[in-house]
Amino acid sequence: MTLENTSNIMLSGEKSKLLLCNTYDFSFVIKIPNHICTYRETKDPSQMFSMLISKVSHPQPGASGSLGPEQPTHQPRQLQVTMDAEGLALLLPPVTLAALVDSWLREDCPGLNYAALVSGAGPSQAALWAKSPGVLAGQPFFDAIFTQLNCQVSWFLPEGSKLVPVARVAEVRGPAHRLLLGERVALNTLARCSGIASAAAAAVEAARGAGWTGHVAGTRKTTPGFRLVEKYGLLVGGAASHRYDLGGLVMVKDNHVVAAGGVEKAVRAARQAADFALKVEVECSSLQEAVQAAEAGADLVLLDNFKPEELHPTATVLKAQFPSVAVEASGGITLDNLPQFCGPHIDVISMGMLTQAAPALDFSLKLFAKEAAPVPKIHWS
Repeated sequence: MTLENTSNIMLSGEKSKLLLCNTYDFSFVIKIPNHICTYRETKDPSQMFSMLISKVSHPQPGASGSLGPEQPTHQPRQLQVTMDAEGLALLLPPVTLAALVDSWLREDCPGLNYAALVSGAGPSQAALWAKSPGVLAGQPFFDAIFTQLNCQVSWFLPEGSKLVPVARVAEVRGPAHRLLLGERVALNTLARCSGIASAAAAAVEAARGAGWTGHVAGTRKTTPGFRLVEKYGLLVGGAASHRYDLGGLVMVKDNHVVAAGGVEKAVRAARQAADFALKVEVECSSLQEAVQAAEAGADLVLLDNFKPEELHPTATVLKAQFPSVAVEASGGITLDNLPQFCGPHIDVISMGMLTQAAPALDFSLKLFAKEAAPVPKIHWS
């Protein structure tokens, strides 16, 4: 099936669903009644986290039927999608998830658990409470932790829900000592993931509020050993995860340029390494470098640490010469100044603060003996 045919199916008003969308190579897997149509699907599991599970919304009036990379030069590359947060759990490899959970539990209790003698092993139940506002994210990790401890989780709110404190989010049942063994690990993971999802949602909202339709994305600035959780949180919040690891995109940065002996040599080597399977992105600090990168064959140009008043004129000139090259802005972008970086010639805005500086949400897990679980108190700072 060609991309043109696939696009027509998605825009025809059928009950179609865009299952996977690769932000950077514009590949699609579309599910329509009774069968699945594929345009191009990545076979590298690491690239799955550059994708969104989404529903296709209606195109803007006058939009063409094609969803390919050819876009009007005065608009950022875009796909009008809304996220199905509950479906994102399908992206998580079960073996990887189980290994992560095992490492987290071993870290917290590598030896004797003396507190287990205090709680005992009797059947118990605990209520999970959200005590700060934000976006709920991390249910698959929370579930996996307690599943490994032979406990059962029942959720009262779906993944991606907006939390209004104090909210009873879930209930966990199992042996008391197992509930308490998983408590801190599960709360840490849920709090961190939800914090990142909340920051991502705020960034996307700010960008859309500025009338910008490009991609808000995270970066590779993640916590060692916790990247899967943080990249997942970005997706739940509605942002793009960017490349999951070094194998998801060939990124030529300033140090690569120095090592290779110049932009042209670096891009040529990157193109050879990428072959047909990967995109090549080049970090540039000036219009001259950006033009050199585009002429050498870069698919994306990263304008790094540009001030807004420098960014937009540079992107305008670059797009005029190379309309098919995607432009990414990054460096020093926060929730407060994000709208200043939004513009018609910017396709992607990546923000390291979404994973590096997002505050964790506040959750608590409280055991209760009766049917009515006590509501925890909130300590405002």
